[in-house]
Amino acid sequence: MDEIYQSAITPEMWENLPERLAKATGGGAWAMQLVRQCESQGTFAHGVNFDPALMEAYPDHYAAMNPWLPALRRTPVLQLVHDWQIVQNETLLKSEFYADFLKPQGDIHRGFGMVLVRGEIGGLVVSCNYAPGEAESIGTTGSQLLSMVGPHLRRAFDLTRLVERSAMRAGAQVMDGIAGPHACFALDSRSRLVACDARGEALLSEGTILKLGRDRRLRFIEDSANTALDDRLEHEGRVGRGFVVPGPGADRMLARLAPLPRPQTIAPLEMILSTDRAVAALIVTEPGQPGARDEDLQELFDLTPAESTVLRELCAGQTLAEIAAMRGVSLNTVRNQMGSLFDKTGARRQAELVALVARMVA
Repeated sequence: MDEIYQSAITPEMWENLPERLAKATGGGAWAMQLVRQCESQGTFAHGVNFDPALMEAYPDHYAAMNPWLPALRRTPVLQLVHDWQIVQNETLLKSEFYADFLKPQGDIHRGFGMVLVRGEIGGLVVSCNYAPGEAESIGTTGSQLLSMVGPHLRRAFDLTRLVERSAMRAGAQVMDGIAGPHACFALDSRSRLVACDARGEALLSEGTILKLGRDRRLRFIEDSANTALDDRLEHEGRVGRGFVVPGPGADRMLARLAPLPRPQTIAPLEMILSTDRAVAALIVTEPGQPGARDEDLQELFDLTPAESTVLRELCAGQTLAEIAAMRGVSLNTVRNQMGSLFDKTGARRQAELVALVARMVA
């Protein structure tokens, strides 16, 4: 039990769960897998005491043959089910799944399992396969053990999710002191708000730029900004540049997504947590905030040092020719850097670019 609840603090310990269950019951082929809601979608599995080559091919090949999975999709959470309750033995022994996956591994065609969690994309299932001759030992002992620890595994999963959200909220408090002229929002893959700093809360309270829609989805008032946000969230902020956010009157804000690190754990747990986890930080630069440094501009728009220098000099009133002469580079080099600035900031003309960011570099 201590190890189970320790997994809430150290999520990678979920990787050892099948091995720990096998050790406690004296054997059996144990697995934890994500069973998708839709049969046409693939599954993710992690197991112990299976043939490594067959287990590697399971998600993309054998899972589609598994006659137990359709019934497991309908099984209530935390209800222990045995193989004979959901698939007739004669049907299983005639199946391709038995011939190609179970029989080559020692005829491990008996089994039991339990759905621990059911989320938006599927259910997190723990199961055990064993040979008929192990029915009294592994079959009885293992099913009793899973019945006992299943509710604790479910609570540990909920705590894992809670710990991550608590850490993100604590991070938002830290952002209050270091974010400078920026408002920060931690978002999941569907743009739902996980946490935000004080500047973010203020923007939401004003309601002139941002609002929370259904299911706590963060939405801009302007649809064009929502399109840009959703496009970048598809890649968790790893692809795409900064974008312009129209504000009230003539005000403009500048926004950018930055990917957030995530703990590395096994695929089934990673996938079931993905819908709750913050994957990217939305950084919005508010109008009228002074004192942004070159480093701020580079971070906000993913600029190179040379590009941020060109941007600052433009805002100081220098022409492209003057900037080229001052830096000792060709005019074409500066023009190319201007083109990159347009791409990264979303501006279309030099005057728009200067007006957009001049107040940030004062």
